[in-house]
Amino acid sequence: MNFDKKQWGLELVWSNTENYSSKIILIKEGEKLPYIYHKKQDITLFILQGRVLLVIEGKNKMLEEGETYHIPPKLMHRIMAFQGDSTILEVGTKIEDDIVIVEK
Repeated sequence: MNFDKKQWGLELVWSNTENYSSKIILIKEGEKLPYIYHKKQDITLFILQGRVLLVIEGKNKMLEEGETYHIPPKLMHRIMAFQGDSTILEVGTKIEDDIVIVEK
């Protein structure tokens, strides 16, 4: 397993095979991830804890505990812990070095 401390929280990649990947993302309240898109990776988010603001192509979407959201390749997105710390399960295709940062 690979723990990666970030300014905004913590990322734990607990599976990355040839066919799929999964990580747990912990975001501190009020913190946000960079506005990015993936060239190839296809992911789905599951909100385990907290409330997050998901910015998709410039539009806001609030996600509550227990909700999911699919993010296909090339869709610009950003996640922000809106109310309390947030824990997100991310599953998808193999993790690749395909992230394009649009805005930090």
